[in-house]
Amino acid sequence: MKESFLFTQRINAMMNNGTFTKSDKTLAEYLLHHPEAMDGATANTLAEQAGVSPATVVRFSRKIGFSGFLEMKKSVEYSSYIEDNSTEMELVRGDSAEEVRHKVITYSKMILDQLENSLDPEALQKAADLISSSRHVVILSEGGSGTIARAAYDIFLKLANPVRVVDDIMFQMMEISMMGPEDVLLIIVNSGRTYNVIDNAAYAKDRGLRTIGIVGQKNTPLEKYLDVELITSMFNSSYFSDFSAARLTELMTISILHSIMALTRDKKQMEKGKEIAESLERKRISDYKADWAD
Repeated sequence: MKESFLFTQRINAMMNNGTFTKSDKTLAEYLLHHPEAMDGATANTLAEQAGVSPATVVRFSRKIGFSGFLEMKKSVEYSSYIEDNSTEMELVRGDSAEEVRHKVITYSKMILDQLENSLDPEALQKAADLISSSRHVVILSEGGSGTIARAAYDIFLKLANPVRVVDDIMFQMMEISMMGPEDVLLIIVNSGRTYNVIDNAAYAKDRGLRTIGIVGQKNTPLEKYLDVELITSMFNSSYFSDFSAARLTELMTISILHSIMALTRDKKQMEKGKEIAESLERKRISDYKADWAD
């Protein structure tokens, strides 16, 4: 089996966040050096080849975001199939704008294919239900993920869900202090390791608030403070923009939540949503016609 670019990136990302045990690292290094080992393997045969126990193989599969060994194996096979049917992924000096365009878009398509495997449908439904039934949603974020927090604010508000987005760390603490059991805290942070966000999530947990997190990786320090975790399985790449890929998976996750929620709105919410849409028209020129349209 050809080495899967996305699978190796997933392993490397987990290697760097300090959650692997010594046995995990042994298996990870074996897989990185022997990508063909997954071809036709079982948990037992892979364990024997890598010099670890079958239990380590199963735990390793779960640590990097799969339900078990079989799901990990299927994901690797699918990723390899996608990559085998794509052009060479690596960007090289001298690539034309056309070649870069094609490779970056192909990479983005692969990221979205992986996102479909990473997002748990049950977690998505639970998150959508929590947001839909909440009195208020407060969105916290930091860094690049802040751009998606603003997009989430726009999307949920148009569904007539009362929502606020707060990007200042002190204001975030004040918002959390005013939240009650009928409110929901939505946290969007790709790394899951940002100190201020983790500190605020811990404060929310201490107050008994319901929390949802959209996070790039599994087993981050943020995880223990979340009631619902949506894993986008972002990978680091030397050749492609981490920023754009991370934002793409976050935005797609928000879009999926929006669609789930839109299908379950009651009559009152639909009427309010229509009122919001009509209010936006007040800020638009009604009879605008471009000169070139004549």
